[in-house]
Amino acid sequence: MIDDSRTNLHFIGDLLRQAGYGAVETLADPREALRACKEFRPDVLILDYVMPHLDGLGVMEALEAADLAPRPAVLMLTGKSERDLRVAALERGANDFVSKPCDRHELLARVANLAQMQYLRRQLLEQNQRLEAVVAERTARLQEAIDVLRQAETRLETQLARSEQRNRDKSEFLANAAHELRTPLNAVIGFAELLRAQVHGPVGDPRYVEYAGDIHQAGTHLLDLVEGTLDLAKAESGKGRLEIRSVDVGRVVSDSVRLLRTLAEGSGVILNVDVPATPLTIRTDPEKVRQIVLNLASNAVKFTPKGGRVTVEVKPETDGGALILVVRDTGVGMAPQDLATAMKPFGQVRGASPHAGHKGTGLGLPLTRRFVEMLGGSMEISSTPGAGTTVTIRLPPDPVANADAPAVEAAVG
Repeated sequence: MIDDSRTNLHFIGDLLRQAGYGAVETLADPREALRACKEFRPDVLILDYVMPHLDGLGVMEALEAADLAPRPAVLMLTGKSERDLRVAALERGANDFVSKPCDRHELLARVANLAQMQYLRRQLLEQNQRLEAVVAERTARLQEAIDVLRQAETRLETQLARSEQRNRDKSEFLANAAHELRTPLNAVIGFAELLRAQVHGPVGDPRYVEYAGDIHQAGTHLLDLVEGTLDLAKAESGKGRLEIRSVDVGRVVSDSVRLLRTLAEGSGVILNVDVPATPLTIRTDPEKVRQIVLNLASNAVKFTPKGGRVTVEVKPETDGGALILVVRDTGVGMAPQDLATAMKPFGQVRGASPHAGHKGTGLGLPLTRRFVEMLGGSMEISSTPGAGTTVTIRLPPDPVANADAPAVEAAVG
C-alpha cells in the first residue's frame, strides 16, 4: 500500500493483517514505489491517487515503463467526486477503485476480488508457460524428425542416382557387348550355311551336314538373342530414338503381318489381319510399330498349336484420336505367374512353343512393352491357360516427349 497519510497506512494495514493477509507492506513515499514493487513483487497494489511529489498516475506510469512481470493489480483510492481522475486511472491500467474515507467491508471485498483475479492470472500464466514448453519440445522433436527425413531423402536420392547410373552402365555394357558379338555370329552362321549347302563339294559323312544345320540354327537363335539384347539395352540406356512422322498404321500393320505368312503356314496356324479400309493416320514411329506387331504376332504364332488362329486388328479409339492394336490367339495361354515371368527380360515360360524348333529369346514382350512406352502408349495382356492370349495396345495420336527416348522429326516419305 502506498499512501502519504500514515493514518491510512496504519488503518488499512492493520485491517488487512487482521483479515489474514500475511504479507502486507506499507510505503509513505510514492517515489519508492518502483523499488518496493521490484523487491516485494506484490499481487495487489493499493494506491492513493493524490500524493505529493508523485501522484497515483505517475506511479502507474513508472510501473508501466518498468514492464514488471507479473504486473500487480491496482486498487486506486480516490474521492467520490473524482470521476475524471478515475477515467484517467482506468486508461493507465487501474483495475478497481475505493472512495475515501474507506468502508472496511468494501475495501476487504475489493482486495479479495483483485487477489483472486491475480491468482487466476498466475495460474493461467503458468499453464501457458507449460503449454509453450510442450509446444517448444514437440516442435524441436518435429524438427528433428524433419531433419532425419531430409537426410533419409538425400541418401535415397543418392542411392537412386547411383542405381540409375549402374543401370545405364549395365545397359551400355550390354549394348556394346551385343554389338561386338554380331560380327563373329554372322560369320559363324554364314560358314554353317556354306557347309550345310556343300557349296564347295560334298563334305563326306552326312552327319557333318546335319551338324552344320544345328550350328546354323543355334547361331541364328543366338543372333536373335544378341539383336534383342542390343535393342533392349539401347532402349533402357536412353539411346533409342523415335523418328516421328504421319503414318497410316493400318498399312504398317498389314505389311508387317505379311512378313509372318511363311512362319504361320509352316506352323499350320491361320493368320488374319483386320484393318479398316479407310487410312488410320497418327503421328508415330513406323519402325517401332512394325517391331511391336512382329514381336506380338510372331509370339502368337509360336505359341498357338496347329489349326489355331491368330488375329491382328487395328481400330480407332471411340474418342481421343488414339488407335487400338489388338493381337489375339487361340494358343496355349499363360497363368498369372507365367505372365509375370514372360514380362521379365529373358523370361521363359514353361510349356513353351507347341512347334518344334520355335525357341524364343525371352525378350519379345519386355522389348515390346518398352517400345510402347517410348511411343507414349499402354499395353494390357489377358491370358488363360489353354484358351489363348490377347494383347491390347493403345497408341496416342502423338507420342509424349520422353527424355529416355528423344523424338526426331522425320520427313514424310
